[in-house]
Amino acid sequence: MIQLLNSKLKIERVPALAPYVTLQKKHLTDTQYGSTLPINESAYHMLKKVDGKRTEANITAELADLFQVDESVIARDFYQLIIGLNQHHLLSIHYRSPYPVVTACCQFFKQYQVKLKERFDCTGHSFFQILMTALRMVTRKIIFFWLLFMVMAGIAFLFVPDASIVAIAIYFSIIYLGLITGTALHEAAHGYAHRKFAGRDGPQGFFASDMMSVKFVRPVLNPYHKKQVWITLLGPLVPGLIGAVGIIVTVLFLDENPISTGFFIFSITYFIQLLYLLPFMGDGKSILKQLLLGGMGGQRS
Repeated sequence: MIQLLNSKLKIERVPALAPYVTLQKKHLTDTQYGSTLPINESAYHMLKKVDGKRTEANITAELADLFQVDESVIARDFYQLIIGLNQHHLLSIHYRSPYPVVTACCQFFKQYQVKLKERFDCTGHSFFQILMTALRMVTRKIIFFWLLFMVMAGIAFLFVPDASIVAIAIYFSIIYLGLITGTALHEAAHGYAHRKFAGRDGPQGFFASDMMSVKFVRPVLNPYHKKQVWITLLGPLVPGLIGAVGIIVTVLFLDENPISTGFFIFSITYFIQLLYLLPFMGDGKSILKQLLLGGMGGQRS
C-alpha cells in the first residue's frame, strides 16, 4: 500500500551528507563532533554520488553501471549504507515529489519515521542563537500533537458548546507551551555549556532528533575535569530552577485566579525537568556514569 502511494505521488528519497561532514578517500570527517569514520573503497564511490540533489534511485542506477552488477544488489547495499550513516548523524535523508504539498508533508512527517534521525545546523555561540535552534527543533517535533488536540477540542465544542472545553483547551495549550520552551531551554543549556567549555576551536556538537526525542549531541571533552558533569547537570537544572521559582511565587504571592493557575501550571512544566536528574533518567544516569567512570559516560544528552 505504501509503495503504491509512493509510486502514485512520485515520492523519492534524496540522501545528503550532513552539515560539517566531509568525504575523504578512506573516511568521513565530522568537524562538529570531532570524529572520523573509516569507510571502504566501495562506500567511497557510493558517497561520491551523494550531492543532496540526486535521488536514491538515480544514484543506484549510476552505481549499477559503475560496478557492473545487478541494480537490486546495489540498491540494497546503498540503502544499508545511507541508513547506517544516518544512525550516526552523518547523513540526512530528504523526500522529494513533483507536488510541493506532498514534498512539504513528507519532509514534516519523516521526523516520526522509525529509526530515522535528523540533524540540525547551529553555528552560533550566543545563548540566544542556540536557544532559537533548540526551540525550532522542539516546536517542529511536537506542534502536530497540539494542533491535533485543538482540532479535536474544536469539534467537541461544536457539538457540546461548554465553557469547560474551552478551559481545557487553554490549559492544555499552556502545558504545551511550557513543554516546548522548557525542553528547548534544557537542550540549549547543554549546548551553550558545552560550547563554552569546548571553545571556538573545539568540537561544537549539534542538535539532533529521532522518532520521539530531541537532544544535543556532543563529544567527551578532554581534559575531563568534571566538565561533562556540569554540561549534563545544567540542562535540567536551568529550567527546573525557573519552574521552582515560579511555583514559589504563585503559592506565596499570587491570588488564586485563572491567570495565576495558568502560571502555576506553566511553572510545573519547567519544574518537572528536574526529574531528568534522577539516577535512572537520562541526565541523572549520565552524571552517575561520569562520576563513577571518570568521564567515560554521558557523551549524549
